[in-house]
Amino acid sequence: MRIAHVCSLASAALLTSAALLAADPHPLLSHAEAGQLVHKVANAPRTTSYHGIYVHQFGDRFETVRVVHAADGGKDIERRETLDGPQLELLREGEKVGLFLPEDTYPPALDRRLMSKLFPRQWPEQSTQMLTGYQVRRVGSARVAGVPADIYEFEPRDRFRYPHRYWIHPETGLMLKSVMVDDRKQLVELFAFSQIQIGGTIDKKLLKPNHTLRTLPIENGDGEAVRLRDPDWEVKSTPAGFRLIKAKRSLWSKSRPVTHHLYSDGLVTVSVFIEPMTRAMQPVLQQQGGINFFSRPLGSSVLTVVGQVPAETVQMLSNAYVPREAAEDVEPQ
Repeated sequence: MRIAHVCSLASAALLTSAALLAADPHPLLSHAEAGQLVHKVANAPRTTSYHGIYVHQFGDRFETVRVVHAADGGKDIERRETLDGPQLELLREGEKVGLFLPEDTYPPALDRRLMSKLFPRQWPEQSTQMLTGYQVRRVGSARVAGVPADIYEFEPRDRFRYPHRYWIHPETGLMLKSVMVDDRKQLVELFAFSQIQIGGTIDKKLLKPNHTLRTLPIENGDGEAVRLRDPDWEVKSTPAGFRLIKAKRSLWSKSRPVTHHLYSDGLVTVSVFIEPMTRAMQPVLQQQGGINFFSRPLGSSVLTVVGQVPAETVQMLSNAYVPREAAEDVEPQ
């Protein structure tokens, strides 16, 4: 009886240990919890006053930026300036944007989507789309620039995107740090505050520009808008979670029209460029850091797909494109 009792206890201990090992120490957030998180983080940069300095690392490029944001009585005023490299400065008051660039290199307009993706304002207002492609878990807590943060892992649900990790201020939801790594766990992109003050009254002197700014319009993009259902191209099957958010036809020169389709999964974007083929070519797949490029001939055109996504994603999106006439020719009768 005593031996049997000892064996029973040992078996129970082994089962308990196995259960503890199998249990994930950082369980996934429920869909409702994840939705509340992304909504809070997406809105924090618009509703919270803060000022600080952050670093941005992308491949072998490194820059330091000062940002000041005042949210007071419905106001939404933001000033940014680079602290190393070429002097760049931006002042945004609602829909009005002033810009200083060196050597008079001003664009005719500013892309609304790019303006809305400046750290820490990186998530779209309609941010729940990203939960289609990612599952979320809270993996710990830490400090960023002396400020407490909760750490969240956004894990891809499939092989078509990279994992992301975010450090979030618990009280306001302000993003303090973000990291994207590729499928080999190599750093793709990093944003992180090195100094940050959240809340309080923003000194108006901090919002005063150091240079004479040129006011530029905010537009969806340059060129002739095309319908999301492009009349020339049939898109058969895209990677799950990515949807077309912009379609434009621009002219790089009078004889060279270029169509641009922009896809997003809520966290990253992928661009498709379609232009006339000027010489014979073979399909080309290239990688630069965490960015993959895939170009291939397609009829009389060259189709290039580029984005901060795995190589399989740009290839799959490229292969989804078929000239509409060819697609109609193979439709079942």
